[in-house]
Amino acid sequence: MTNSDFPYGSVLKVHREFSLEDIRRKLDDMKRCGMNFVVIWPAFFWWENKANVNYPFQTGIEILAYAEQIGMQVIMELAGQITALEYAPDFLMKEDYYAKKANGTVDNDKIIFDYLNYNHPEVKQLVKKHYTAAAEAYKHSPALYGYDILNETMFTSYDRYTLQLFRSWLEEKYGTIARLNEVWDRSYYDWQQIEFTYWLWASVMPFVDWEQFRKANMGIIMREWRGYIKAVDPDRLTIADNINSMVATDNFYTRPHDDWNIAENVDEYGISFYPKETLEGTPHYKRWETFVGVHSATKTGRFWISELQSHHRSMFKPKSLVYPYEIKWWNWEAISHGAKGLIYWKWDPFMKGIQTAGRGLVDPQGGFTPRADAAAEIGGILKEHRAAFTTYDPEQPRVAIMYDKLTHDFTKAFTLTVPEEANIYINSIAGLYECLWELNIPAKFITPDDVKNGKASAFGTLFLTNQLTIGSELAAALKQFAEQGGTIIADGKFGEIKEDSLMNALLPGGDLNADLGYHLIDIDPLDLQISLEDGEKSSLPGYFERKILSVDRPDVEVWGSYSDHHPGVLNSPIGKGRVLYISSMLWYGYHKEPSADVRKWVQYLDALYSLSLHSITDSRLKLCSLKGEDGMLLFVFNYTNESISSDVHLSGIESELEAVSCITHSCKLDSRQEQGRASFGVTIPAKDVSIYKLSWRG
Repeated sequence: MTNSDFPYGSVLKVHREFSLEDIRRKLDDMKRCGMNFVVIWPAFFWWENKANVNYPFQTGIEILAYAEQIGMQVIMELAGQITALEYAPDFLMKEDYYAKKANGTVDNDKIIFDYLNYNHPEVKQLVKKHYTAAAEAYKHSPALYGYDILNETMFTSYDRYTLQLFRSWLEEKYGTIARLNEVWDRSYYDWQQIEFTYWLWASVMPFVDWEQFRKANMGIIMREWRGYIKAVDPDRLTIADNINSMVATDNFYTRPHDDWNIAENVDEYGISFYPKETLEGTPHYKRWETFVGVHSATKTGRFWISELQSHHRSMFKPKSLVYPYEIKWWNWEAISHGAKGLIYWKWDPFMKGIQTAGRGLVDPQGGFTPRADAAAEIGGILKEHRAAFTTYDPEQPRVAIMYDKLTHDFTKAFTLTVPEEANIYINSIAGLYECLWELNIPAKFITPDDVKNGKASAFGTLFLTNQLTIGSELAAALKQFAEQGGTIIADGKFGEIKEDSLMNALLPGGDLNADLGYHLIDIDPLDLQISLEDGEKSSLPGYFERKILSVDRPDVEVWGSYSDHHPGVLNSPIGKGRVLYISSMLWYGYHKEPSADVRKWVQYLDALYSLSLHSITDSRLKLCSLKGEDGMLLFVFNYTNESISSDVHLSGIESELEAVSCITHSCKLDSRQEQGRASFGVTIPAKDVSIYKLSWRG
């Protein structure tokens, strides 16, 4: 493998039953499948002969030596889900090392064990000792790429060490105990009096602060573990992984997951991605949303798929099986959104344990399955066009969606007594993203900090959905974005509270309210249909509730109203831009029941504010693109059961187009180019992906 190759491979779970010859044969087969990477787990081999001078790393050293011989690179996975096979072997374990549940009992009763108490001083020393030893043993191999320091991050503990860290975190945040008492509505005299608390009637901040701390604590742990490796092997990369994206699903909220935090504290950030637990699987748009979320969370846009589902979960879960065309979909979806490394979980089926007979690209005898053939086809394309796949990046969209971790936590807190609405924030974002996806309008996620730092200026339009939290700094930054010509489109909850949970007196918008030109009178959960004043008798379906608003300024345009004539869609000019507000939960409703009327309205907004980048005449085909200095890759996905022919129209093509070729089906296409626009016809087979390489002249 050369440094310019796209990292592509699989996890090899090394069982004690494997001989070195078995392992070498599996690596040879991976190479034959077009792979150049292998992730080895576990990286500690406690079953080796203890008299061996390299115990417990001799097997790993042998694997690295053979990988170098055949031209493969290796990631050593130091921590997965079985601590007894990693840094905490059974002969070193103590009951005190387990995390603690909220009731004070040890947390060790899960079928699939996940973590110990990472904040326990002795556990810290165990991790440091064994990570240091692993790096010392492996660092000399040229085949070693790096270390996965924690796969699928997860940690919660209600122990005395974690409590002390929480107290210190609170002291750093609030500064004085008086300020904490004010926000929490409590009566402490000293930080040491704070215990884990569940009383939220007076203030939801104990819950919100705990969730914010847990995410911060996970980042601190990753920074410590990365340091253990760097002290011994400073030039090798460290990787850590979450599951999916915190923007796209609430399924892993309690682990906790913080994509931004983990990505900031390791060299490479990855995710585990298992999109098919049922025959229906994860919706197409949701997979795209996941990859956009992960790409948005990294500073460079680089991310890995550290585990990609290869087959069904286990022998009694057949409906989670994977078809070859899905292998193609998932790989190209990830790559088209910025993935710079792809690893399958896993190479061969489980031979023991609760997932016996599950997963695997090959059959139990090591024979290639149709899934392995699909993986090999992908590997061939990645190798042939490695320069483009390793250097091209996702095109900058014109649309951003603001994701706010604080609003996410507040929404979780406020819905503890309304559990059926616990996912309202994430589902609102999902509804918005789904609608944009249906119309081939790409978007990126940005955070409130991004907006405050002026990074929203890279986009023409910024969407906020059910954005509960707006403080003075964010309000000022949003106003500046609009004044400079940006369009803000908000719906539903809009600045109900400040960052400390106090309700804003001016609604909607909080400190932005004075620039909106209208104020809140009341709310109503009935009569939610909005009639648009567009001359076409169009309408929008409201959902959940509506704000009853009174307009204060003559320059505020009412674009739509409810049956009682209260405004439902308002456009407030601010400087060179505007704030467009839908006073009901439009996107939460779209998530519940997608509406053609909403899509039609967004098409209208696209025409007004240029939301899309490119277009295709048949919107059943979905577009995604990567751009580089010498060309562009256009991915066209067909999720239907029939072949579709259509015309593609690409904008922003300022370089002279030399050629268009389909690299997945090895053919050249005729194209037309004028005034920065290129067009050509495509035919995409059913359930397939075609990738087109556009080359610039010169």
